[in-house]
Amino acid sequence: MRITRIYADENGDSHFATGEVPLMDLRLFPELPLFQVTRLIGANPVKLFAVPAELSVADWHTAPERQFTVSLNGWVEYETSGGDVRRFNPGEIVLVEDTTGRGHITRFDDGEQCFLHIPVPDEWRLV
Repeated sequence: MRITRIYADENGDSHFATGEVPLMDLRLFPELPLFQVTRLIGANPVKLFAVPAELSVADWHTAPERQFTVSLNGWVEYETSGGDVRRFNPGEIVLVEDTTGRGHITRFDDGEQCFLHIPVPDEWRLV
């Protein structure tokens, strides 16, 4: 499974990169084929939250923690410090991990927008 990530380099500049989520085989049901699942470490609280309808841009900011972000009902656009801009549709996963440096800009679709944030432990990496 390929996903996009936003990270900060050694100079604090944010960038996009694409990587593979490491998956492993798991038999969830005896009568069905193997499923491909992630192996995350530890139990972290999942956050559901709503962005107010009047907020269209969150100017330069860093992520509060490494996290998967998923918009549930509208597009979201991220801009890195190098000026690269990418738009993601509802349901697309982004690993946001620029917790230091300049950060990124986030732009939101019109109206109240709901998000799912899933914290990701430091030891977990894309391949």
